[in-house]
Amino acid sequence: MSDDILRPWEVRASRTLVQDSWLTLRADHCVTQRGVSLDPYYVLEYSDWVHVVALDEEDRLLMVRQYRHGAGVASLELPGGRMDAHESDPIAAGARELLEETGHAAPSLRHLARLSPNPASHANWIHVLYGEGAKEVAPLNLDSGEDIRVERVPWREALALALGGQIINSQHVALLAIAMAQTKGVKIGG
Repeated sequence: MSDDILRPWEVRASRTLVQDSWLTLRADHCVTQRGVSLDPYYVLEYSDWVHVVALDEEDRLLMVRQYRHGAGVASLELPGGRMDAHESDPIAAGARELLEETGHAAPSLRHLARLSPNPASHANWIHVLYGEGAKEVAPLNLDSGEDIRVERVPWREALALALGGQIINSQHVALLAIAMAQTKGVKIGG
């Protein structure tokens, strides 16, 4: 395979189809290094996302269960969300999200990884943070579209739920696996 194929495509034109506070949908006219024209090629622009793998003082993972309209189900997930427009620090954004969605604060949060939710079509990044010793310090402070139940799950049980398909958000499964491999020495896969 030629190295030319691995270089960025030429963007000959770009137009915004949808733009609001949550996302931008862009249609690009791209030409690949082999000269293939892709028009339109759709790109979703979101703010970066941040999710927190936080353990309380009893080594339980703080998780949130909330209704997710796209799938039409209540989903067990890691606390987190989008970084606000004024935020540039994923750790500060993660601390804010953890506090808003769970009422907990961790003594410190560590940035573990920055990943793409879908490099083919998404222009944003997901940040995964890790913290231990989280304590409840405030009531939940939810956005108008959020109805959340906080669940404290032993981290081994949460990992088993994730790897067994009971946690349906594939990004959260991956983020939890990364966190447990890096912090608890869990071997994922065989």
